[in-house]
Amino acid sequence: MKGTMLTRKVFDREVFFYLPSGYDASDKRYPVVYAQDGDKFKGFLTKIIDDIEIGFSNGSLEEHILVGITPIDRLSEYTPWFSKALNERFNDFGGQADNYLRFLLKDLQPYIENEFRVSVSKEDRKIMGYSLGALVSLYSIYKNNNYSKIASICSSQWYENWIKFMDEEEIINDNFKIIIIAGRKEGYKKTTIHKYAPKFSEKSYEIFKKRIGEKNIKMIWDEYDHHENILNRYKIALEFLLSKI
Repeated sequence: MKGTMLTRKVFDREVFFYLPSGYDASDKRYPVVYAQDGDKFKGFLTKIIDDIEIGFSNGSLEEHILVGITPIDRLSEYTPWFSKALNERFNDFGGQADNYLRFLLKDLQPYIENEFRVSVSKEDRKIMGYSLGALVSLYSIYKNNNYSKIASICSSQWYENWIKFMDEEEIINDNFKIIIIAGRKEGYKKTTIHKYAPKFSEKSYEIFKKRIGEKNIKMIWDEYDHHENILNRYKIALEFLLSKI
């Protein structure tokens, strides 16, 4: 790894940063990617960063600052409205995504734009997540006009009333591109609604294709379950977000 990784306590939560190798020696303002589940994202990134940095070196990828935000209560922060738990072993879904997205926009983003040399252009601002983290990333397009690219990895689109919501609600973001990465075997061992995860991913793709145009959405399938092939999925998502196209 040629870049620098650091962690700070920001607004009472852990936030992870990756700074490209030339950051300290330049006055460039960098595009930025906001990643949910920052603690897990950091671990995965350390295993694929060498490949990402090869893309930086050969010009196929543009250097970005990567920001991983660790949740305080992901079952609340990453869900758009209250919903009962699908298993009695877990807490209910708190439905505080509006507050969380407001925190990203009104608190964390100004902090980062003040502390680091990041571009303040929407074109240079991206967001991503895995599972519930992907759900809240997708939810952002209905709540603000802040991100130009969204990467959804194995998004929890089985969430109660989500498909109906995304088909009917107004999209606030007026210009963006999405990649949806999903596994055809997601939930195949489950008895809950999770077993229909591939069907919901396919439905969401069709809805987005209809609403924002086929050229603005990309669908990537693999033959794995929800918690498999994770590194490759993150690599595909980052290559989409960091590409110059």
